[in-house]
Amino acid sequence: MKKNMLLISFITLTVASSHAQPGRGENPKFDPAFNPYEKVLDDTARGKRTARFLKYLTTPEVLRDYFYSSPCNDFAVLADTRISQFKAFVEKFKSMPMDPKQMKIAEDNYKKKGLAKLNADLAYEIEHLEKQGSYTGNAKEPIENIICRAKGNIQTLKNNLAYLEAVKEFFPSTPGLEEAIQTARDGISKYGNNKTIIASIKSNKNEAIANVYLPKAVAQNAEWEGWFSKWFAREYPGYTLVRQSLLSSNWYIKKNEISGNPEYRHLGTAIGAKDTEGRCWIIKVDLFQDYLGGKFDASRFKLGGKDEMVCENL
Repeated sequence: MKKNMLLISFITLTVASSHAQPGRGENPKFDPAFNPYEKVLDDTARGKRTARFLKYLTTPEVLRDYFYSSPCNDFAVLADTRISQFKAFVEKFKSMPMDPKQMKIAEDNYKKKGLAKLNADLAYEIEHLEKQGSYTGNAKEPIENIICRAKGNIQTLKNNLAYLEAVKEFFPSTPGLEEAIQTARDGISKYGNNKTIIASIKSNKNEAIANVYLPKAVAQNAEWEGWFSKWFAREYPGYTLVRQSLLSSNWYIKKNEISGNPEYRHLGTAIGAKDTEGRCWIIKVDLFQDYLGGKFDASRFKLGGKDEMVCENL
């Protein structure tokens, strides 16, 4: 009995201990307390230590995929932490004896490859950043998500700048180095705060929706318009239907390629509407009627798209 009680107590204590360890089994790359450079320079042999340093002389990690939607601030803090750890790693190596032969080989490689490609990548990041808010689909999603993507652009510039400044410490004659550093600094200087990012995104969104108009109607048919209006009222409660433009002047009938029998018929429309917050939208809808039992069946609807527009254009 005592043995059983001791065994139960041991198992309970073991399970409790395992649950009491935060982060157990988690990927350390998500942990700000984890330092990927901590033990890189522990080797006492100069040659091995230099080789290890050169292996880790790369851009500090940015978890870019996690900047796609809000919230993303924790990932920005994590990336900034990796920058600080990387800079401390570089400073530590500078204070240690280096293998001159390996450093010379590395310098020659940097001179041979240059940094033209990285500079082009940085320029693309800035271009992508400047267009945030103007891309297809941006009008349909929360601005917080777009801000996170812009922050991902900025963070990529910051982490690459840390790498470039480290390269300058050891290999200052690398072709394209100064240009790449300036590109990164310019982007960070121009868009490195939330106010500038938000202003740019809002400006892009406003410019994009300013060019959106309700298509002209190709036909008028009260019965067809009524079908779409009933669907709209059911699917968008609280919205106000302002205008409707039929996009079909007649039924499109899809026929079977072998038998020639009808499969379904189709109509399309565009609805201009105002939501409960006063924003205006174009909602495109398709109506289908399947051909069953020698006749066309009840209507089924499919949303074709929803795009924000300036109310004055409605």
